[in-house]
Amino acid sequence: MAELRRRLGILARSPLPVLIEGETGTGKSFLAEHVLHARGAKGPLVVTDLSAVPDSLIPAHLFGTRRGSYTGSVDDQAGVFEQAHGGTLFLDEIANLDSDTQRRLLLAVERGTVTRLGDSRARPAAPRIVAATNVDLAQLVREGRFRHDLYMRLNPAARVRVPSLREREDDLPELIRFAFAEAARRDALAVVVPERVLQRLVSYRWPGNHRELKLFAGNALVFSLAQHPAVTVSEAVVDQLLDTSTAPPAPPAITGAPGDRRIEISVRAGRTFAEISADVERQYLTALFQAHGGDLDRIAVELFGPGANRRKVHLRMNQLGLRVRSLRGELSSCATP
Repeated sequence: MAELRRRLGILARSPLPVLIEGETGTGKSFLAEHVLHARGAKGPLVVTDLSAVPDSLIPAHLFGTRRGSYTGSVDDQAGVFEQAHGGTLFLDEIANLDSDTQRRLLLAVERGTVTRLGDSRARPAAPRIVAATNVDLAQLVREGRFRHDLYMRLNPAARVRVPSLREREDDLPELIRFAFAEAARRDALAVVVPERVLQRLVSYRWPGNHRELKLFAGNALVFSLAQHPAVTVSEAVVDQLLDTSTAPPAPPAITGAPGDRRIEISVRAGRTFAEISADVERQYLTALFQAHGGDLDRIAVELFGPGANRRKVHLRMNQLGLRVRSLRGELSSCATP
């Protein structure tokens, strides 16, 4: 972490592009918005999560549109590249781009201009690019799934990797105390975290990293207040929260071949039908991921037929909170004797 802070301190004073890698919830967006786009920067900070934009709208979102370029387009619209001109453009989940959009992005970065969809005039658009991903982008390049020339434009020499919480064992006790202090700050409460509770939390793997820890601290504070007049986080509250809301479910069992699948799904109670359906779909995709050894192309073919686009599967998995890199790590650990 000391080396990461030193490296970020240097890059924050530089106009160079930066690539941030790390698991979901490790704080990549925070670093881009609050460290790399320093206070007092001349241009604006524009943030866009590419996993949240439908495939068909990504070119318009990035590069803008001219009035009448498609049905319903009634005004000229600048894309995020133009909006961030002279400032910082943060592209989160950049690995989600398809090959054609990767090509367009490369041209925009090289030329410092964009041409809106349906237009012929190039417009200045030269922001500093900060990109983030929760996958190994270099591995995607080796597999031919991400353009090498675009990867080089993202400046892998300035790449930074944000470690997961489970890699920061020495820091975890203070990070946990800090999370509870932040959760209690609004009501000016003092929080006591007993040593046994702290050790229980330190031993937990925190698959959602800082994002999960922050949410957990808020929940634990609420439930502790409900059970005790003083804000002391009890073992019972910690066990209840870790064993239900944050503990990952066991992988579903799958048998049979494509076209004749049998998958054992656990239907758990939820607040809405949408929540229950999402949980079932999450188990279903996890089982297919295991059956196909993590090959998204084969999963797409089984689900949608020949010629199906793997990006459709990848996007849906992201929307459901299933991270391909983490799932592949679990596959590797299971395969290791």
